[in-house]
Amino acid sequence: MNEFHLLLAVGDSGLRAEAASTAAASTAEILSVEDPRDFPRYLHKVDAVLADALTAGLVAGHPRVYFVAPDPGPIDYEAALRCHATEAFILPAQSKKLLAALAAETHPAAQTTTGTTVAVTGSAGGVGVSTLAVALAREANAALLVDASPYSGGLDLLAGIEAAPGARWPDLATGTGAVDPVELVRALPTTSEGIAVLSAARTATAGATTMSPTRRAAILQAACLHPDTVVVDCLPSDIPDAVDHVVVVTAAEVRPAAACAELVAQLRARSLECSVVVRHRQWSGLDSGEVAALVHADPVAELPTVRGLTKLIETGGLPRRLPRGLASVARRVWESAGAPAARRAA
Repeated sequence: MNEFHLLLAVGDSGLRAEAASTAAASTAEILSVEDPRDFPRYLHKVDAVLADALTAGLVAGHPRVYFVAPDPGPIDYEAALRCHATEAFILPAQSKKLLAALAAETHPAAQTTTGTTVAVTGSAGGVGVSTLAVALAREANAALLVDASPYSGGLDLLAGIEAAPGARWPDLATGTGAVDPVELVRALPTTSEGIAVLSAARTATAGATTMSPTRRAAILQAACLHPDTVVVDCLPSDIPDAVDHVVVVTAAEVRPAAACAELVAQLRARSLECSVVVRHRQWSGLDSGEVAALVHADPVAELPTVRGLTKLIETGGLPRRLPRGLASVARRVWESAGAPAARRAA
């Protein structure tokens, strides 16, 4: 198949970096041109163009222009019309949709729909965020499960693959530039169901390279842009912009519910879709209706305390056959995210 050439003609420097990171995850041959005076030299040589409000009028002659705008938007539709844009996207919030559009161009005969990327976070500690993340990944047979913290307690333990060969966060510390999502998944250990897991290392390595914030952000960006279903276990402060949906787990207690209300408001301000799951611990001071009133969002599911599950997880990881209550919650979450749980073909 002939190479697909993409001209990166974005004037805003910050937006150009986001666009370049997204485009790098595609199979397109990217040509980045920063000087607008050089655009005419390349327009006739490329198959498509990425442009923004600053450059829209300079690329209007090309038949295939994708218009991009910085988060949180809005999109300047007058500028988009000026360059006769095929589609318009807000970056990084709609990075995965842009990647799908590029995939449709580079592989027109193939199915180009992308899986959903869901982030799971909590309004308090000890509410079962990691357990739900693993359950979600299993229920949808996701391609990738990510522990967003390189220094976490170990999502691989929950998944039961702590001894499996493959890269962990410290192994990915070196390197610069964009990260290929598919190559990332190939480097990671996988569960028996074929789910790749990015987690912390089991043991400290002498002389290990410190992970730079830029490198960590590039890896998380690549993970979120993987074309299949992705689940990210993260703190509220680490929720990537490129996710499609955020699941907030809150205890049915006053203080966690108040924190959940603040978090939901912040997510809505970022134009991120979210769902709330209520966790009932040993003692719950609120019912789901009271949580809904505090959070201003109806919970999509209630996660009960599963008797004996904590001990099972400590001794052997999350059971392969999910407890009924946990599996039911996972299915409801996927439905609320607009992606009913459906297992990928093996």
